[in-house]
Amino acid sequence: MKKLLTLTAALVLAGAITAFALAGSWTSLKQVHLNAQNPTTAFRLRIPQPKKILLYIGSAKVTATTRCIKGTTVSKLSRSFHTDGTRNLLWHIAGRQDVCHVSVSAAVKNKSPGYVSVQVYR
Repeated sequence: MKKLLTLTAALVLAGAITAFALAGSWTSLKQVHLNAQNPTTAFRLRIPQPKKILLYIGSAKVTATTRCIKGTTVSKLSRSFHTDGTRNLLWHIAGRQDVCHVSVSAAVKNKSPGYVSVQVYR
């Protein structure tokens, strides 16, 4: 009886972990490496129903514009970054958006190789 109870508990735990994993996941949408031969880049992304949009910056100057639509309401946020790190592009934008359009432009900083990445949690 004790083995059956342990097996049942293990199956319930495995099911809960699987359900949690399927409920939302991180997806890397765009990754760009910048160097002397490729010193600048610009790209646009259309992201349906994002929960979180993260921008990773390494040795680059970046300008990002986020436009989100929820019904008939449009929210827009433009920001410039000159330091490395992680940024939340949905900062000060209400949750549960129908679609977001993200525009990113980047250039290398100090002639060293740079990196820009956009990841989304849905």
